[in-house]
Amino acid sequence: MQLKSWVAIAGIIVSSIVGVGSVDRVNAVTTVLYDGASGVTPNLFNAPNPYLNFISLGSGASQSAGGGVTTLNTNTSEFTYAGYTNYNNNLTGFTTIVNPQFPTLDRNTGYTLSFTVKVNSQTNNGTNGDFRAGFSALVLGNDNRGIEIGFRNPNTKDGSNIPDIFAQNDASFNSIVERNTTIGTLLSSLNTYDLTVFGDTYTLKNGSNTLLAGALRNYTAAVGVGNSYTNPNFIFLGDNTTSAGASVDISRIAITTNTTNVPEPSNLIGIGLAIGFGIKLKARLSKSNREFTKLLK
Repeated sequence: MQLKSWVAIAGIIVSSIVGVGSVDRVNAVTTVLYDGASGVTPNLFNAPNPYLNFISLGSGASQSAGGGVTTLNTNTSEFTYAGYTNYNNNLTGFTTIVNPQFPTLDRNTGYTLSFTVKVNSQTNNGTNGDFRAGFSALVLGNDNRGIEIGFRNPNTKDGSNIPDIFAQNDASFNSIVERNTTIGTLLSSLNTYDLTVFGDTYTLKNGSNTLLAGALRNYTAAVGVGNSYTNPNFIFLGDNTTSAGASVDISRIAITTNTTNVPEPSNLIGIGLAIGFGIKLKARLSKSNREFTKLLK
């Protein structure tokens, strides 16, 4: 057998090895937690097995569905907490996950919380208003590490009345590091935000535009009744402070896992075999233009 025939066969074998390995790739999976087109509020979406629970502490909070959105309003009193979480809760805190099928949030394989929201109005004039927002999005992975993002339209505490987006810095919730004050009117209309966690970092994007990025936080040292920051695999969207309030329209919430499209071990083995085979073949071919039978000796 001539050398050119051997090369052709070798190419087929290498391609087959890589192809077989690729079959076992883990694909990204998106779970829709809420779709406003359903005409119901997030806690009723996918009933009788919803993914989200509506919580409301204090008085004056309201939720209503219509026109493809749910309007959540906590502007009547800054002392009101209200929002949507994937956990059940009682007077002592958060207890169990609402739907056992809720996906695992593993930062090693990556996940993205996507939500489409409009901030109709927002006030943060309370005691700690400099570091609070009437609407926040919080994600905590299965190891409790995550990030909380605040959305203010506008920031009313400092007198600037400038809309901004910021990340809560640590468990004291009294400092801000990552902050974006150049978002203009972004929050004034329905827009989709993708909060992606991978490894030790997070990014918040609107389309291809990166709004915030930084390191993940550990908020487990937070002090308060029913500390939600000790719950693994936890999400929350809404008003979780007594120093701010907001009226927001929410049209969609979804979670995507395995965002890095990680290969399974068999894929890695296949690629390794292909590389090793290629190196060996190259070494043999470099000797001379021999027949196939001689190459096998």
